[in-house]
Amino acid sequence: MKKNVLTIILIGLLSMFNACKKVEHPGKVPIINGPVTKPIEPVALSVYDSVINNQVNYILAMQMASGALKDNEAINSKITAYFANISCRALLKKPVAENIAAVKKYMLWYMSKLNGNTNPITGNPEIPGSVYDYFAPTETTNGTYDSIDSYAATFLSLAKELAEISETEKSWIAGYSAKLTLIGSAMEKCIDNADNQVPTGFGPDDNDGLSVDSYVHGAKYTMDNAEVNEGLKSMVWLQANVMGGNKTAHFQALLEANTSAIENQLWRKTMYNWNDDGSAGATISKWSTFYADATCQLYPGLFGVIDPLSARANLLYSTFNTHYPAWSNGTIYSGSYPWAVICYAAAMINDKPRVEEYLQHILSINKTGKQKAYWYDAEAAFVILAADKMKNQGTTPLFIPTSVIVEPPVEQSGNLALNSTATASSSFNAESLSIDGNLSTRWSLAAATENEWYKVNLGAVIKISRVDIKWEGAYASDYALQVSTDDVNFTTVFSTSTSTGGDVSHTFTPVDARYVKILLNKSALPYPMSFWEFEVYK
Repeated sequence: MKKNVLTIILIGLLSMFNACKKVEHPGKVPIINGPVTKPIEPVALSVYDSVINNQVNYILAMQMASGALKDNEAINSKITAYFANISCRALLKKPVAENIAAVKKYMLWYMSKLNGNTNPITGNPEIPGSVYDYFAPTETTNGTYDSIDSYAATFLSLAKELAEISETEKSWIAGYSAKLTLIGSAMEKCIDNADNQVPTGFGPDDNDGLSVDSYVHGAKYTMDNAEVNEGLKSMVWLQANVMGGNKTAHFQALLEANTSAIENQLWRKTMYNWNDDGSAGATISKWSTFYADATCQLYPGLFGVIDPLSARANLLYSTFNTHYPAWSNGTIYSGSYPWAVICYAAAMINDKPRVEEYLQHILSINKTGKQKAYWYDAEAAFVILAADKMKNQGTTPLFIPTSVIVEPPVEQSGNLALNSTATASSSFNAESLSIDGNLSTRWSLAAATENEWYKVNLGAVIKISRVDIKWEGAYASDYALQVSTDDVNFTTVFSTSTSTGGDVSHTFTPVDARYVKILLNKSALPYPMSFWEFEVYK
């Protein structure tokens, strides 16, 4: 009996001892006193982390075995270095081993594609260190690019951001100093100064320190120059911290000249000119034109040419929202392109309500297992950058709008072809993609054939006197412009057999027209003829 009593007492004491122990168990909350346990409540991710995770996965899914990053999910997607550079910068906002490895794999791909002195497709001279656009899945190229200056600048900024992560990554970047030097040289070759004879499609070769997008177009864009300004800052840092510093002062001088030129040449007291047209003081940008006029107003603050919290940046951003108030709910104002970069600009100025509204819009689509229509890897990158910025705002004050710039009414005489109706003799890409106002989309023929046509219906008979064409690399060397009021009888208003492509503007005696047709007689290259935009003006 005593033995049984002792046994009971020992069991009771042991139970009390165990009850007082710290209980650890998978799926349980640690309890100091008492045997009661409850399941751990799952931690709900913030809208910021949810968007970041979804979009990081989207970007990683775009990476090919070679390291190249496709623009989107399509099998035959374009591979645009500019988009990929920004995408990799976004991946580094979540610098886990997998993301860093993906970034380095892409950077090796980019550096393996650096061009030499000659375009292998056309045989024309090329800027060494530039990079062409490629096409999945076989990574073929037409020997063309959207720009040289922005591609190089954003890659240099990517290299800086990777080097800043750790001494290990800085050492890795240092191992490619020769490649970085070549890329920096490509960017420098685009800067209009006494050392470079740059072709200028929209402005003079006046040694002003602005960059041209390439030697094909020769345009001094505000967007490109903002990115180049950041790229020059990155090159100064890389020189001083990674590459030995022999050219630190040199790139610092280029940076100061470019900053001064943006202020003196592109800033016109109330707006930035979307490009340098060579005029002194005249403002050609209009708030009523979404791209490139209005959107480019965000870029100087976005890329650090001006303080993103400055009075000027606030004024420009506030005015932008007055003209385009619904962007944050997902409304698209031009063509089909989502322009998620606006969300990043909003994050830079700490416009918390609009940023969160846009991120919730994107997240609502992601929850269905999809992405927003026309979603590119760069769009994914910009929302990652926006979400990361909002997570790390610290004591940055919330955005308070300032008085806006009121633009006087203007005559509705812009691009008459914009969002009209277009048809063609054959099409690989939709005809509407060259009348959507979006320079990253284009129409092209279905095959490399000649004696084809593309036609725009303006919807009414209007007196016109100008047609602008922004050719893709596969341009027509021989073509003619024709007009008609009845879609039966056409009159030729312009023709050429010696075209060299690029961005061209053809003026002619004013004529009544409802239908404007281009006859694509002969191609300059053995590829389907194509253009980014086909524009018609009064």
